[in-house]
Amino acid sequence: MNLKETDLNLFIAFDVIYTEKNLTKAGQVLGITQPAVSNALSRLRELFGDDLFIRTSKGMIPTPVANQIIKDVRSALSLIQNTISETEKFDPSIAEMTFKISIGDSSEYRLLPLLIKELAEIAPKIKVETYLTPRKDAPRELASGTIDFSIDPPVHSDPHLRHEKIYEEDYVMIVRKDHPILSLKEIAIEDYLKLSHIHISNRKTGLGHVDMALYRLGLSRDISLRAQHFLVAPYIVEQSDLAITTTKGFAVDRDLAWRELPFEIEPLILHLYWHEAKDSDPSTKWMKDLMLKTYGKLQKVI
Repeated sequence: MNLKETDLNLFIAFDVIYTEKNLTKAGQVLGITQPAVSNALSRLRELFGDDLFIRTSKGMIPTPVANQIIKDVRSALSLIQNTISETEKFDPSIAEMTFKISIGDSSEYRLLPLLIKELAEIAPKIKVETYLTPRKDAPRELASGTIDFSIDPPVHSDPHLRHEKIYEEDYVMIVRKDHPILSLKEIAIEDYLKLSHIHISNRKTGLGHVDMALYRLGLSRDISLRAQHFLVAPYIVEQSDLAITTTKGFAVDRDLAWRELPFEIEPLILHLYWHEAKDSDPSTKWMKDLMLKTYGKLQKVI
């Protein structure tokens, strides 16, 4: 292989095909057509003397050769990117770029107003786009650059992801301020279970964090409403006897009452994730620090 005669963009295409396992999706990430991706794959196959990827019903499956070289390819691409980044000066006051963040709707509701306010003051040309990426897809989308950051519980084990704890908050029971249960000096587990509850989940089935904690105690609660988004819940709580069990900030931000739970449950812990390839990118480091600072302000409120 003569490196001087090799198009280095082929290695970028190889990395994206390996990540996406689909030529059409790879083209979308690369900003080129599917035939152009196919052409790049043909040149890669000729370069390495191997099929590299086999088309199956589950997508483009890498061959043993592809699995063998992917680590070195990604290391080389990361080294090139880091070398370029280190020579670039990042000035947020004049930078024009867009950060793409995967985040849930309740975190989005609390983070974005403060984050956008900060950006308007110190980085007016920087834009933000948010998405709800399925957790199983977050490592792949971070690797491909489809998203820059993901805010999730500490569930990802991909060794190529970097992460930092960004937020921690206790779960509480939240009701309207004139709810009859508030007349009790102390709320027992029996009182809690007599209530009708709201459960927020975008899944059709399955236990959430609260119900898993109750299940381990051999208990279950009456769920009268299962909704997709947190933002509808306060309006329902304000106008009904329904209770919602979520983080304390949910009540602090609204005119609602909260009480500590009569059972043990792990707090909500969120981590900020990014891909190792962005470690030396000054803009990524700046945005990461800004989000940590913004979440720190939220932590002080509660």
